[in-house]
Amino acid sequence: MTILKSLITKIHVAKSQTGIDEESYRAMLWRISNGKTSSSKGLTTGQAEKVLEEFQAKGWKPRPSRKAKGKPHNFKQLPGEVEVIEAQLAALKLPWSYADSIAKQMFGIPKVAWLVKPSQFKAVLAALHVEQEKRDLLRQVENLCRECSIEHPDQVAGLEQLPKDWRRQRPILKALVDALHAAAAARKGEACA
Repeated sequence: MTILKSLITKIHVAKSQTGIDEESYRAMLWRISNGKTSSSKGLTTGQAEKVLEEFQAKGWKPRPSRKAKGKPHNFKQLPGEVEVIEAQLAALKLPWSYADSIAKQMFGIPKVAWLVKPSQFKAVLAALHVEQEKRDLLRQVENLCRECSIEHPDQVAGLEQLPKDWRRQRPILKALVDALHAAAAARKGEACA
């Protein structure tokens, strides 16, 4: 994203958060652009910066987005693995506090930002990978249950009653996927006979 596009995005956020009416907003853009435009897209980088300064003079304070909440303050100084951690958190739709809780649980260090060893970052990545695998397995179980018209996975022949936290246990999820694949194959075989 270019600097100008980033500034325009901030202008729209400021406009929304301050509740300025459309007429006043367009008049401000017209005035700051010296009568050249009443649209943020027609502003130069310098003019966009002036618009943001005016919003700030009126009391607007930029707030970090929810996605960035909890992001390490020293993000750019951390090893490259931290970018992969951020990408995995985004893919899983999890906040930074989730990665912080992994760091706390594994190393007794309350924030990813305070990790120092490359092996610690790799361990957080591994834990996020395990979480992704659990979610993928659970999705497979749900899809296979629908395909086999099974209301609950413990209805699969040969499985005992599932423990309360079966949705969080990879070995159980893997066994369920295998059993459900077998049930789906048997069902298809019956339909063909």
